[in-house]
Amino acid sequence: MERSLAVSDDSIDLGPAMIKELLQELMSTAFGIWTPSDGCTDAEVAVAGDHLGIYLPDALRDYYVAAGRHPELMGMSGHEHTFRVNAPEHLSVEDGYMVFCAENRWPAQWSVCPDDVGWPDPRVHGRSEPSGKWYGESRRLSSFLINIAGRQAVRSLPHQATCRIREQQLGVVESLLGYLGSHEIQKGGDWLSFIDPSRRILASYSYNTDTLLVAAVDLTALESLHERSGLPLKPA
Repeated sequence: MERSLAVSDDSIDLGPAMIKELLQELMSTAFGIWTPSDGCTDAEVAVAGDHLGIYLPDALRDYYVAAGRHPELMGMSGHEHTFRVNAPEHLSVEDGYMVFCAENRWPAQWSVCPDDVGWPDPRVHGRSEPSGKWYGESRRLSSFLINIAGRQAVRSLPHQATCRIREQQLGVVESLLGYLGSHEIQKGGDWLSFIDPSRRILASYSYNTDTLLVAAVDLTALESLHERSGLPLKPA
């Protein structure tokens, strides 16, 4: 099958962002603790790659080792508007692409072209339905996975609020919350993820809808952020 978008040189030259530590920080913030049982073993991940006859990209391997058995980050908790990340043993190749993620409510899918899986941090491809055409979705798999995890974690927290803001207004968010990892790590996708571990606050921003979703473990932390930011946050 013809590739919908070739991997650009900058994707090849960039090594994988080490996302395992970022996911552990995210999970500790959202759920209070991270333990090795939240992830898969290296052996489980290796077996999945062997079954498909490919070496899984380092970024995906990191995701599985950190969160491959966690129901929230894998999208198995039943929350609306979340994504289902395929467990290693459920990875598949469809129409020549390795599918690793899908939407829970809609038929959209995300994949890596097998020609690219040997790269540590390849480009992500997406399509709106299983029979559709693949298109270039994200410049780096690590960026895509970091932001998928951020959105999953935000949706899992008990207190949530949302508002519409333009990209130019993100400076307000940046002044109060840190990026998960860094802005540079997250470049090339449709979302941004923010974190404040001390107050246990998370946020996810969608470029497609100009929507900011903020969530916290403690309601008072969310109310304080609302006051300090001046953003028109409303209960989600």
